[in-house]
Amino acid sequence: MYFCYVDDSGADQGRTLTGLLVPEEGWSDLLHHWLEGRRKLEREWGVPKNAELHAVHLVKGRGRPCATEEQNSRFTRAARIAAHDLMIRHLALCESVRVLTVAGATARIATVYRSFVLHLEAWALAQDTRVLIMFDGQSGPDEAEQIGQERAQEVWKQAIRGAKPYRDTHRSLPLYTRRVLEDPVMQDSRYSQFIQAADMVGYAAFHHLMLGRPEVWPQQKPLGPMSKAYRRLAGHWLPGHGADGIVWVDG
Repeated sequence: MYFCYVDDSGADQGRTLTGLLVPEEGWSDLLHHWLEGRRKLEREWGVPKNAELHAVHLVKGRGRPCATEEQNSRFTRAARIAAHDLMIRHLALCESVRVLTVAGATARIATVYRSFVLHLEAWALAQDTRVLIMFDGQSGPDEAEQIGQERAQEVWKQAIRGAKPYRDTHRSLPLYTRRVLEDPVMQDSRYSQFIQAADMVGYAAFHHLMLGRPEVWPQQKPLGPMSKAYRRLAGHWLPGHGADGIVWVDG
């Protein structure tokens, strides 16, 4: 069985979803390599290993993620791009991890998500395996006692409603043949290292895709270093599914 950690990227009328697939027996190895990267990030630039990594903020210089103001001042744009590349290189050290990106000319993530799940279904059938999806999203209140019972219940309801389009995709699969199991497990990226990892790869994949399809994002400027970082994972792209590990679908 595989775990698949999924995050979205893209902009305007073009959206992407990137999944990191890891077999259950490779889960610890992937976490080992990722945390080794986090430790290097902390030693080199002072970014705490439990601080959330969000690719667009990291690469574009938003926020002050380092532990001290002195470290933040030294965490330049070039250093941030190098930090992103460092984490991609550590992901690539895990031999069993696989990468799939599905993209389309649409502003609706749910539309791309359905295609993403169908591609996973086909792949899992060919591999005679099954997949459990962890998707970036609100899972409920993280401090229910502090916000009160009434507010906590409302947050839970919002989380359940927000997951409906993705839940419906799973439940529309044929029951006796489906390979993507259960409803999507919504995980807040703040608390999931692998959702953050999917975000880092997804952002790189988005820039790689922009270089090949500039007409979809005429207002966006792709970053060459992001495409280079994505190509470090070439040996992990899901074979037989699109060019460069990216499947383009109609919106």
